[in-house]
Amino acid sequence: MKSSIANYLNGKFDPIVLIKTNEKPDDIKGPKEGRGGCVMSFVAQCIAKRKAFVFGRENGTCGGIWPGFGWGDGFATEDAKEFQATFLSKGADSAKNREEYLKKLESRPKHVREMFAEGERIYEDFETAYGHISSRPIYDSEDYVVFKPLEELEEGEIPDSVIFTVNAFELMLLLQLDGSHRVESNYVCVPQSSACQLIGCFTFEQDESEDPHMLLGPVDLAARSHMKHFIPNDYVTLSMPWKLFMKLEELSEDSLFQSHLFNDFDK
Repeated sequence: MKSSIANYLNGKFDPIVLIKTNEKPDDIKGPKEGRGGCVMSFVAQCIAKRKAFVFGRENGTCGGIWPGFGWGDGFATEDAKEFQATFLSKGADSAKNREEYLKKLESRPKHVREMFAEGERIYEDFETAYGHISSRPIYDSEDYVVFKPLEELEEGEIPDSVIFTVNAFELMLLLQLDGSHRVESNYVCVPQSSACQLIGCFTFEQDESEDPHMLLGPVDLAARSHMKHFIPNDYVTLSMPWKLFMKLEELSEDSLFQSHLFNDFDK
């Protein structure tokens, strides 16, 4: 599928899509079972190199990916949930039991041990982190997610997320296009979440709304550290459900993109 919006933007990166499925495609590569790492490295390669990837539950080596891709909440026990809340806040300084938390890190590699001891510092304290991860939209359905360039979308395939990667000017254009069909002021969702959850479960949640909105990110430095080799730091992602994307595609054909103001810019 070709995107009219992408054609008008004529940016560095074209959109990609996320598709949930129960069947693992034979012709798309992904990590081996038991291996995964940060999925955003693969997403960034899909964006920049136009390569398709598939991730399954067997590749869920990061706690955030489970709720992100609709594989349950990812917590086997309450202790596991508290451990993640501790890490997402200030690590040992946020731990209910500092010595016990640090003891759990002893067998991990030095760089991992140091990272978990310091914490990711996305939240100011344990209570805030715990409250946020308790309020994530949770789904438990398909076993796989496929990332592919939008132009490789096959007839009949309906993505669960469409993901743009844009600079500041392109972002402004998309915001104006999205605001052009709304009576009330437009807004964009910026979940305090991992990047995979933004393009995953938080976008799935918008699909359930009669008035879906776009989601801006990534706000987590961990994801950007895995993307920076492929995506410049001054680029952001805009994720949206399919139905919003299709509405904006239709709007784009009679919009700011046909104006003299737009065409006078040196893009």
